[in-house]
Amino acid sequence: MTNEERLEERLIDAHNRGYYSKVINRIEELKHEFPKMDIYDRYDQACNEYKKEWVGIQNQKHDS
Repeated sequence: MTNEERLEERLIDAHNRGYYSKVINRIEELKHEFPKMDIYDRYDQACNEYKKEWVGIQNQKHDS
């Protein structure tokens, strides 16, 4: 699987889970904060941040 295919799957997951726009905004922030950061690292970092947040919310819902 190529990096592009992997990122595409992660963005599809983000869309399906409802945090796609947050990921895209965070990618832009990272681009300005760290202009030399690899594009794949930016996407991974943004996806990881919001996936972690989403999982936490899901766990809270499940525990309630």
